[in-house]
Amino acid sequence: MNQHAFSFILGVVITPVLLASDAAVPASAAGVAAVPAAITGRLEGKLLAAGDNRIVLLNTDGTIAWEHRTSLTHDVWMLTNGNLLYADGTAVTEITPGHKVVFQYKAADARGGGTYACQRLDNGNTVVGENSSGKVLEVDPQGKVVFELQAKDFKPGEHQNQRMARKLDNGNYLVCHSGKHVVREYQPDGSVVWEQATPNLAFAAIRKADGNTLVSTLGSIIEYKPDGGIAWEFKNSDIPGLTITNMTGMQLLPSGNLVIGCYSAYQGGKGCGLLEITPDKKVVWSFASPPTAGTMMAVQKLTADGKPLPGKLLR
Repeated sequence: MNQHAFSFILGVVITPVLLASDAAVPASAAGVAAVPAAITGRLEGKLLAAGDNRIVLLNTDGTIAWEHRTSLTHDVWMLTNGNLLYADGTAVTEITPGHKVVFQYKAADARGGGTYACQRLDNGNTVVGENSSGKVLEVDPQGKVVFELQAKDFKPGEHQNQRMARKLDNGNYLVCHSGKHVVREYQPDGSVVWEQATPNLAFAAIRKADGNTLVSTLGSIIEYKPDGGIAWEFKNSDIPGLTITNMTGMQLLPSGNLVIGCYSAYQGGKGCGLLEITPDKKVVWSFASPPTAGTMMAVQKLTADGKPLPGKLLR
């Protein structure tokens, strides 16, 4: 398809490895500034997070175990093969823990941010949320676009066409139209089967097993019923004594807890970049370290040895 530009790099088969042990280089030795321990509460497992032009792997005390420099990253995944897949506005890229690029897709038009969302499917294809064109694509392992969905209400090169986009188990696509303040579920033919207006910018959406949909809208995370009713809501003012700013990326854990990333996380030195909350709005842990990153939009909680948690990953 001549409307797309590809940079696809085929590498050797990568055996599963752990980020913490891959390069065997301490973060400080790799040029990462040492920062104080930054976790309040008890964090079980490492954290993969991204925001201020880099991806970091955080230890349970909040110190940096590994780092990769990027553009402003909105979405990042730890894959089961030990590689990382991320979208940073410039491209959707898969790298090894040793920083080798093995896959990359670039939008032909990067005005306003070319690519902000990504998702690796079980069949090996990669979902790409192409913000600049308002499209959702599937790219196969050979770098060929095998599916294309043109979403509604887009303006070429607009910065807020889309944020997160996910393929659902039913084969449909859940797309956050950030600037329009709406989340839509599209069938592959482009028809809209569900639509939900949001009170602010729609950044991320997670479809739960019960059919409800969690949506992050900066100042709140709202769980919508299929009929549009509100089943649950968490506001950034719900935790006394904890400054929470703009909630963006989310991970729904099997326990029902939510792990949350925050954009522009600190106000006057106060705030938190990452946190985990229970369904009854209790904080399990929070991460605060302005020197690490002022923005941490994407987050994935991992096991203690840096692997994806068992079970279905909902982000």
